[in-house]
Amino acid sequence: MKKSLKILLSVLAMILLLAQNTWAAELPQAGVIETSASSSMSVDPDAVQLSLTVRTEESTSAVAQEKNAAAVSQAIDLLVSEGISKDSIKTTNYATYSYTKTDGDKNTSEVTVYSTNSGLEVKLTQLDKVGEVLSKLAGINEVNVNSVNYSVQDTAKYKEQLISAAIADAKQTIQYSADAVGVKLDKLNSLSINFSSDSMVHPYVRSADSVAGAAVPQPQNPDKIVISASVTMSYSVQQ
Repeated sequence: MKKSLKILLSVLAMILLLAQNTWAAELPQAGVIETSASSSMSVDPDAVQLSLTVRTEESTSAVAQEKNAAAVSQAIDLLVSEGISKDSIKTTNYATYSYTKTDGDKNTSEVTVYSTNSGLEVKLTQLDKVGEVLSKLAGINEVNVNSVNYSVQDTAKYKEQLISAAIADAKQTIQYSADAVGVKLDKLNSLSINFSSDSMVHPYVRSADSVAGAAVPQPQNPDKIVISASVTMSYSVQQ
């Protein structure tokens, strides 16, 4: 009986020792103050990217591709004539496929149609020309404008200012918290930073006037771009 009691006491002692070690390992975490903060600014966009699709449909694959190539060349020539360099015009995808549809004349039989699609991405930095370019592209029936994406080219020049402001705000909050609970800060425990820039994407829908190639430029009034930095910071406190 005494031997069993001695073994039981030994086991209990080991459990208490392990529990103390666990508590000791977790204790420093209780001496940490953590917070998050962010800083942002709104900036006028200085670049825009147009997403275009050139689509042709014909009774044969060869004719659909031939007409698509002609429409793509016409669109590129138009863009270049507007002062956009060829380096700023990129082809993004190309596909030809077939499908069946009801013959519009006979309204009974089905016919096979071949469609060729080409994608173009166009970057402009002359924002005052965007409306004019959109209106002229509307004069090419095969060209569809999918979206108009406004952005800021060089966000890095705002990076230091925004990150510094976010860190200063977080550190001040931590200091306020330490003063409020009556502890002194020891050293930086952790720091994570995120820097981002939004972009404004405007879906573009053709109106009846734009399909006909209206002389009046398509109105454009983009919002400002929000550039932001956020930080998560923690400081250990003196024990």
